[in-house]
Amino acid sequence: MFSFFLLFLLVGFIIHLLIRHFFKKRNFVDAPDGVKKQHKMAVPISGGLSFGLSYCLFVLVCLLIFYFDLNDSLNIQLPLNGYGSNFPFFAFIILLLLSLVLLIICLIDDLVNLPVWVRLFVQISCSVLFIQLGDVGLINLGSLLGGGEIILDEYLAFIFTIFCIVGVTNAFNWIDGIDGFFGSQVLLALLGMIILSGRISVFHITFLSAISPYIVMNLGLLGDKFKVFIGDHGAMMIGFLIAGSFVMLSQATEGIHVEGIRPVDALWCIGLVLLNAFRVIWKRLIKKTSIFSSDREHIHHYFLDLGYSTGKTLVIVSSISLIIFSSGIALALLNAPDWISLLAFLGIFMFWNFFSKTIYNKLMKQRESLQSSK
Repeated sequence: MFSFFLLFLLVGFIIHLLIRHFFKKRNFVDAPDGVKKQHKMAVPISGGLSFGLSYCLFVLVCLLIFYFDLNDSLNIQLPLNGYGSNFPFFAFIILLLLSLVLLIICLIDDLVNLPVWVRLFVQISCSVLFIQLGDVGLINLGSLLGGGEIILDEYLAFIFTIFCIVGVTNAFNWIDGIDGFFGSQVLLALLGMIILSGRISVFHITFLSAISPYIVMNLGLLGDKFKVFIGDHGAMMIGFLIAGSFVMLSQATEGIHVEGIRPVDALWCIGLVLLNAFRVIWKRLIKKTSIFSSDREHIHHYFLDLGYSTGKTLVIVSSISLIIFSSGIALALLNAPDWISLLAFLGIFMFWNFFSKTIYNKLMKQRESLQSSK
């Protein structure tokens, strides 16, 4: 299995490099603007398409190996799903295909700047199709109030699931602000799925093989010459995949249930992603601007505006996310009741609001002092 991971990883790098070269020649790049986009040079936004093609190719190879029963012939042991017969396999295929649709539409948006409502319509449509065709939904929310499991009726669960999937999809796109931040949150979400379920599958392996080249290139570990951005299309696709995966793994579908992952546990796996989104939405509502408008209200912007370098900002925000993630995983492994885990998460949320407000006030005082000195 490890040899397959290395092979996929090598192919993934080749795909990323080829598509990056194509994007650069066609000038499909993200140019700096000196305000929100403060990178030094124009960078190809090829990471999303490269990930999407790599992931789908790797999954297809694994499915062909399984279908033609080539495990023994190739002398490999690939766990098709890692969840035995309890994995909603058909729903996963639907999720993957719909994520490709989202990737294509959002790639067009990256290139020609479509209206916001078009992107939102596609997100909602893909979510509806995933729920209906995959026969999944957030019905059982667990014992969040301590008095028994909260079971939503069919229509309420349908609306709530759409809200969650679309919300998480956009929340992941919003954290794509500095090199390495998006990739670190994706890896934490993947790690959370593996730890909480206690299983690893080819879907985890293929996902890691497809995302790793992007993270390496995005961080500039191969040099600025090979730097790439994920683009809105890539962030949306990955956010949609993660949201849909947590819906599947936390719910019963026709008697299917993956033990270990509760809906409340999913909150902790993408904790900083959600907390940042809540804070940004709240600030935009206060300002009476569109929640999809562009600004510098994200947590990484706060640290950057306070004078921290991109590298130090990445270390700070990644450390915060790791603390939140570890706290939730610890509660899950200790079998803490759902309501205690939720209460702890809400406590983190309240502290986060205070923390963000403190940084914001400090930043405003710094700006005022600079203006008064001029």
